[in-house]
Amino acid sequence: MARVESRLAELLPPADAEPVRVHEAMRYAALAPGKRIRPALTLATAAIFDVSSAPVLDLACAVELVHACSLVLDDLPSMDDAKLRRGRPATHLEFGEDVAILAAFALLNRGYELVAEAAHDLALARAGAADLVHRLTRAVSTSGLIGGQALDLAGNPATATLADLESIHSRKTGALFVAAAELGALAADARRKDLEAIASFAKNLGLAFQIEDDLVDATLTSAESGKDERQDAGRANFVALLGIDGAAALADELLDFAESSLAPFGRRADPLRSLAETVRDYGRPARLRRAPSRR
Repeated sequence: MARVESRLAELLPPADAEPVRVHEAMRYAALAPGKRIRPALTLATAAIFDVSSAPVLDLACAVELVHACSLVLDDLPSMDDAKLRRGRPATHLEFGEDVAILAAFALLNRGYELVAEAAHDLALARAGAADLVHRLTRAVSTSGLIGGQALDLAGNPATATLADLESIHSRKTGALFVAAAELGALAADARRKDLEAIASFAKNLGLAFQIEDDLVDATLTSAESGKDERQDAGRANFVALLGIDGAAALADELLDFAESSLAPFGRRADPLRSLAETVRDYGRPARLRRAPSRR
């Protein structure tokens, strides 16, 4: 997290450069205190293959910039109409909707730019710049984040099924988790079978993270979460469908599956296992926490 925080500040345009308001909004959105789970996933994945170069850090930061873009857009009145993000007013409330939208797309494009630059610097044998950029653009497409948000907005809470929620959030949340992990693996010239194992881990981790986020919304206050309280009330979500205990149990099952995907890597994958356990305890009431599975 410390490496990401420091590098993000260097990679963003200076706040006093024109257009000042857009640059200020970019920095406000991207540098707000956050968990940095997605860039940590990129770094931890690359570490499995003993790779920790500067371009890999830039790939991790690119993922965080794309995530920051998605948060700015999600918070807009026409989307989730959120007032609070990471303990501060949402970007559109601080800078206006027009500047917030421009800043969001500037963050998105800066992310793509960083991936292309990092891929060039890595000089990989198995993957080129186009391969790495494709992983990230696919995660944001209608088969990924955009599609998931569209399905979420159109969903009917009264008829939503578990399959519906998994379809929505495997795109809205899971796709960027998968891209984050894949970028870390590709940066290390990982073999196809290793890349598939990493993608399986990340897919289950991302869906579990969304369930944990639903638990946060249902059980924590705004002061504790840094987000609007009960933002998901009246919307289709895992807690509404399964209850608090049922949602926690499903997240546990997904995290167990995620960790089982790491078996081929042995002890080398311990940083990813630690990340999974961090997600397991993310915002849960104490009664819902349990010892990690040894499956």
